[in-house]
Amino acid sequence: TRAPMANWIKWRDLKFEEEINLWAWHIDFYMEEGAQYWQDLDFERVGQKPFRFNTEMPKPWATDPHCIYDLDCFPKAVISFEKLLNHTTGPSELRKIANVLRGKKNMTVIKDEAIGCIWEESFIHARAPNNFNRNTGGLPAAAYKFTNAQMRSILDKLNFMRNKYSQGKWTNIPVAMDIVSVLDDYIADVEQEFVQMVIDPSPTPAPNSDYHQNLVDWYESVGRGNRYSVDKVRQMRGYWPLVKHLYNETESEDATQPSNTSQPSNTSQPYSTAE
Repeated sequence: TRAPMANWIKWRDLKFEEEINLWAWHIDFYMEEGAQYWQDLDFERVGQKPFRFNTEMPKPWATDPHCIYDLDCFPKAVISFEKLLNHTTGPSELRKIANVLRGKKNMTVIKDEAIGCIWEESFIHARAPNNFNRNTGGLPAAAYKFTNAQMRSILDKLNFMRNKYSQGKWTNIPVAMDIVSVLDDYIADVEQEFVQMVIDPSPTPAPNSDYHQNLVDWYESVGRGNRYSVDKVRQMRGYWPLVKHLYNETESEDATQPSNTSQPSNTSQPYSTAE
């Protein structure tokens, strides 16, 4: 079941810029072998006070220690979900997965010439149900739209990432070429939708100077907007001494006083399938 439309619009308008940046940073994380877009003590990786997300300015960013000591974070292949489902490109996408696994310890992979058959049986003739159609509860996916300005931002970000991974040190790097190919498809789809939105624009609400603050208040009210509240963090005995200096003096002093409030849960109930 999808989120109620009212909640979707609030979440969209509050989190849009952050989410589109996170999408790009996630690609950069792997392509740049663990470029850490979050600050070290931000264990939830949400960039909320007292932390922030890194930006393009201070690069090169620190490298995630897991990518130094535990594994090679550079991608072995880029798989497109859309291409995997496509009759023409599906077997080739599945072959990428097989080639990554082939030769690995304790892995048995079928011969290359059987990949096409496996794709047909898995995606065309499979008896097991799939969850591709999620319109059984709530509104259809097409009802959840972006504003014209947001669509322009999506298109700008897609073009930015395409340009980034199509030149310089990424030239002729196979995984970068695959990313560019996928982004080309996304750009074409978004451009087509955006043209129609410009031709037939949706009504826009009247300006409201309180709108952003209302969104912030709503996000906090559903337990998502203040993940590092001082009352919560001070309960974490091993963590609080590490981050106490990041809070202002008043907050830190208040946090050392006895409190009759019960300890907040470390997890919040999800309010929306959109996040």
